[in-house]
Amino acid sequence: MDHAITTTAPDGTIGVTGGADPAGAGTEGGSSSTTWNPLPLIREIAAQTCSLVTPRHCPCGEEGTWLCRRCAGLLAAPAIRVESCCDALQHLTAARVHAEQHGGVLLPAGVDHTPILPVLALGEYSGPLQRLVLAWKNGGMLHLGAPLARALAPVIARLAADAEQTCPALVPVPSRLGARLRRGEDHTAELVRELARTGAGRPLLLRSTPTTAQEGQGSRQRRTRQIRLAGHAARRAGQERSAVIIVDDVVTTGSTLRGMHEALTGAGMTVLGAAVVASARLPVREQGEIF
Repeated sequence: MDHAITTTAPDGTIGVTGGADPAGAGTEGGSSSTTWNPLPLIREIAAQTCSLVTPRHCPCGEEGTWLCRRCAGLLAAPAIRVESCCDALQHLTAARVHAEQHGGVLLPAGVDHTPILPVLALGEYSGPLQRLVLAWKNGGMLHLGAPLARALAPVIARLAADAEQTCPALVPVPSRLGARLRRGEDHTAELVRELARTGAGRPLLLRSTPTTAQEGQGSRQRRTRQIRLAGHAARRAGQERSAVIIVDDVVTTGSTLRGMHEALTGAGMTVLGAAVVASARLPVREQGEIF
């Protein structure tokens, strides 16, 4: 005697497998069935079981997910140009004691600054975005590197397109040995590897060492920060005049990016710009609107 097995999917779909056609006829073989894919249900059961050992939670505190929709929306926001509010990235181009007319435009008394390189950030280093960065950087939530890389991939593409380049080399800013030992990994290097998996560019992991730490330094000391490059990879990239984009987690004064720019251009490479996850400050208009 044939028996039919009836199953109900999570969406309410009823499936019948096995057994004979109740009418004794129908499709060839005398049976009919409606099936559903059990893999999503199996994956969810496995995830819920694993969460008993390692609970899933977003950096914002929402449980049941590694990255909630609200925090994912922060990463989907369009990138912002932030080099104008990074003091260390400004290069003095002109100084005027009195207002001057040039080409029908009145230039007020003061100074003009030209940024050393363009810098694009996903948002301001505060609130939920700050918690997300800290959870990835210092909180052991290394899985956040993949969504961060997917968010930065369009930023890399924009910088490369502006410079009419394709597949640029991606150079992470260096971390001091003490920081790498404390975190257990080089988070910016891992971010560059994740970016390479998205096809945004090719990783260029150079042997680089910052001369000073950032902690406890004033703005003047940070501005003079230098970075040393060493190794065959740096020499070869310089000889090939490689076009590179600097990748970092957070920009504050821009001293690290300035040091990287000087080291890379000094070695012979062309720096197209920098892509960072967050900026300590965002440029504002006089009316208070963000650029």
